[in-house]
Amino acid sequence: AMFRSSLALAALVATLFPSLSLAFSCEQFSSSLGATFDISGLVRSSVDPAYTVTDGDIPCTTNIVEQNFTYYFNVCGPVPGTVPSACSSITDLNQASALQIDKRILDDPNDDFCFLTGVYAEQSTKVSLLNAADPSKGISVTYFGDYCHHPVAQRKFKIELICSDKLNPIPTRALEYDHCSYTVTMPSVYGCPLECPVAERRLCGGNGHCAYDKDEHSARCFCNHGFKGASCTESDKEEESLNYSPALLGLIASLFVVIVLLVGGVFFMIKQLAAYKEDLVNYQSLRGDENESI
Repeated sequence: AMFRSSLALAALVATLFPSLSLAFSCEQFSSSLGATFDISGLVRSSVDPAYTVTDGDIPCTTNIVEQNFTYYFNVCGPVPGTVPSACSSITDLNQASALQIDKRILDDPNDDFCFLTGVYAEQSTKVSLLNAADPSKGISVTYFGDYCHHPVAQRKFKIELICSDKLNPIPTRALEYDHCSYTVTMPSVYGCPLECPVAERRLCGGNGHCAYDKDEHSARCFCNHGFKGASCTESDKEEESLNYSPALLGLIASLFVVIVLLVGGVFFMIKQLAAYKEDLVNYQSLRGDENESI
């Protein structure tokens, strides 16, 4: 079958050019940058429905409306559940991990076109970081499928797992940025490194955010004020008691000195004005006595 040839070609590329395609395990993928991932929780069993999304129009191309397609896919496994009848003609359908449905004008689903956009196999699947300098942003998993035409190119199906505080992974976008290369966006906690734990059903316990520590060369949870720990679930009472940093305390002390000086200056001016008024009254009194003596 054609998709078997493409799978063999992808495996050959992975063998000859390992830097271009990295074999990985869904249970454990290390970025070598202090961030590891486990996306096995995204795998849907044969009795579960497939991930589905319908999309296609690229927002930035304001003068062009791209065609919409419907995608059925799984993560690290074949497409589960019942697939559209239009895909029944695909050879070894049980090995397909991503399918593209081109819905035609007629309502009859048998009139639709179905294309194999990806086959999952550890030796040919490509995985990479969304941001090579920041592994906390997430990872992408790319499958290779059959070939499309005009011009001839192998289909690629990329799943972008964006690190997000979302326990329920739902595909949000499916766009064809390049010819026969399809990118599905799926924000999820599974796109976050294991170094940023999920606690109390929230990423970083809901008390921080996942980011990359350049000093420690590792991803971790950066906790909000008043929390600490790997998952930001521990109360930091010591930090709560130290509400002011040394710099802030110095600024407050300086402001206090300035205020004291200003208040002292005001009282000094008031005292001077009172003395001036008293001198003026005395002066006028003396002038009055001089005029009477004349």
